[in-house]
Amino acid sequence: MTARSKIVASMASHHFVGKGLVSRELAEAVRESGSLIGRVTALVRGAGLEVVGHRLVEFDNGGLTAVWVLAESHLVLHHWGHEGYATIDLHVCDYRVSNAVKAASLIESLTAFCFADATVTWRELHLEDPAPALKAPA
Repeated sequence: MTARSKIVASMASHHFVGKGLVSRELAEAVRESGSLIGRVTALVRGAGLEVVGHRLVEFDNGGLTAVWVLAESHLVLHHWGHEGYATIDLHVCDYRVSNAVKAASLIESLTAFCFADATVTWRELHLEDPAPALKAPA
């Protein structure tokens, strides 16, 4: 095994997509200027992951998209304020160390903070073996 293939073999990733109705806590954080970024950043750090940057964009219809760039990959929150709905995209890479437990911890925290009870659905995307149609041409 070459050095490059060892690195590629150790770079598993954990990619999750969640959706559901917005919790009261998330709705309040969205209304309070600057609160959302700080609250979610604290959740990310509490899970043991590192935020290296963030950006929040608000839309005319009351929706927003917030992005956290992580040392381990990224977190994106889409909020449709007028519909009371949100989605989350969390991608955490394993580079030299497994971050699976950290990803699971963050999902638990995000679920409690972002989604109304019993409305959230999470799906894990498995990216290690992409569908043949998505493979790059040889």
